[in-house]
Amino acid sequence: MRALRFGALFLFQPEAAADACREDSALVDGLAVYAAWVVASLLYLSLKPYDFPDAAASVPASAFAGGGLWLRVAFWEPVLAALTVAMTGLVLRWMRDGWLPLKTAAATLWSAVPLILTVAYTRTHMGRLPLGAGMIVWAVPGVLVARGVTAAEWRRVTAFLLGLNAVALACLIPEAAAVLLRSVLLYKAAMGLGVLWLLACAGLGLRRLCGMSLARAVLAFLFANLALNVAIIASYMLHWLPMEVLKVLVYV
Repeated sequence: MRALRFGALFLFQPEAAADACREDSALVDGLAVYAAWVVASLLYLSLKPYDFPDAAASVPASAFAGGGLWLRVAFWEPVLAALTVAMTGLVLRWMRDGWLPLKTAAATLWSAVPLILTVAYTRTHMGRLPLGAGMIVWAVPGVLVARGVTAAEWRRVTAFLLGLNAVALACLIPEAAAVLLRSVLLYKAAMGLGVLWLLACAGLGLRRLCGMSLARAVLAFLFANLALNVAIIASYMLHWLPMEVLKVLVYV
């Protein structure tokens, strides 16, 4: 019940949810919300027609048969959650102060570097050594910025991001309804409204949690998710991530 109340705060009271993330029990409650989201989303996606709403799906139906795919997705989910926390924590620290246009430009460039390196690796004759060296150089500024985040701040941000999955969990209801009705319009509307709802709750909550402006909080959340999506795409381009797992992760 405590975790249920914690998750419910994120739906319509993100600032109250941010305050709740300062409590010692918040991390455990956040993990419970995250676990519920993973189980529900994987169940939903395993039952959802693979070619809806993309009727011209490039992945054959056989790729979604059996439990192997879902085990691989379950393996990647906590990895992506950890990356989300790491990216969000360090970008929040970077965006907290200073001249906003400069901070925004720097965050944009930093978020794009892994994809630039991956494209160069897959489209040119650049070897693994230059790619690895480039990734290390890219990671150095992030590590330096992350060192400025205290353990208490990491704990609060982690609890908040885990609890924020309550919004995504609630959004599964209209999405499932759209799938049952086979309505592409309703499905896209549910996805779009879900993104806006998530962004609003994240911005308002992180503003309260980190004591920063709404613009800085929203931008930090956006850049962290941009970097996460770049990491997913880069993993696919480097053949670490199969197409069928990529497709599931994109929807999750």
